[in-house]
Amino acid sequence: MRAMLALCLSVALPALSLASRDEEPETTMQQTQLLQHQLVIEGAEERRLKAAQPLHWVHFPKTGSSFVNTIAHLPGTCSSLASHALNEDTVGGGACWLSRWFMERCQQECHADHYICQRSSWPHVPLTSYATQKGHLVGMFRDPDQRILSGYHDEANNFAAEGYGNYLIDMSSHEIQATGENCTGSLVRGLLKRPLLGFASAWKGGMTYQLTAEHQTMTALDSRRPTVTLQDALEAARRVREGFAFVGLTEQWDLSICLFHKMFGGPCRAFEFENTRPSYAGKTADQDYDTAQLQGWHDDIDEVVYAAASEVFRRNLILFNVSQETCEEFCSH
Repeated sequence: MRAMLALCLSVALPALSLASRDEEPETTMQQTQLLQHQLVIEGAEERRLKAAQPLHWVHFPKTGSSFVNTIAHLPGTCSSLASHALNEDTVGGGACWLSRWFMERCQQECHADHYICQRSSWPHVPLTSYATQKGHLVGMFRDPDQRILSGYHDEANNFAAEGYGNYLIDMSSHEIQATGENCTGSLVRGLLKRPLLGFASAWKGGMTYQLTAEHQTMTALDSRRPTVTLQDALEAARRVREGFAFVGLTEQWDLSICLFHKMFGGPCRAFEFENTRPSYAGKTADQDYDTAQLQGWHDDIDEVVYAAASEVFRRNLILFNVSQETCEEFCSH
């Protein structure tokens, strides 16, 4: 890149010098600096993306499976996908379409030096090695109480089903049918839900768990997973601030997608702004659940993590000049 920049400047600057021979030296210097700045900016996204690759997506339950489309459609990442979206219709597998794509197609369709496909046969597992994944992590974060309420009211997956952990299927043991009738979601659909507060306690600290419980293979969806502490949350928050190449917020979906492209380049596509897995028909992430249902209960563990994610997100909005107004121009859909 430096060699290319030097070559561009060696061609451009003499021409600039000739064109401005009669101008004041200060004006010429300003034009030179402007040209240098423009040449650097034009390659910034490419350099930033290259430094972050291979990307590791940390996918927390109920934060937005749709984000896979933004990652997979980055230039050169999963080139065989062309411009079609990944969803239940294009992948198959019913509510388990994302697991099906990871297990059956991701490694064939995506380049490992650009994006590391999830290799675990369980969804939503912890980081495998923060030391090696640091700087390559990307993810969407969500208000903890809203994430839990979304999980409870998810009728398609019925995460709150009594004894949900007993129905979890090891995806490596079989192929998910195109209809998804043999995946966990279909097995628990319609079963009686456990009480909300019991479910909330089981899901408490789920984001912290995935960020800190290295070498654990138990999915965050399993209520039998190890519990986490405030100390774990503080460590998770540190990892969010120091180890993530990109942080988005589910509640600010459109701005997050716009920010991602501002940082890493690539065109915005309309389907990146669509919810491919709503909790129920018509539900969107910018519609809050009524937290009065929780009767004063609050996830004070993941609150620490979400605060760190919000801090990083807000800072990057300013750094990359991302707002509703700038995104309408940059990333109209």
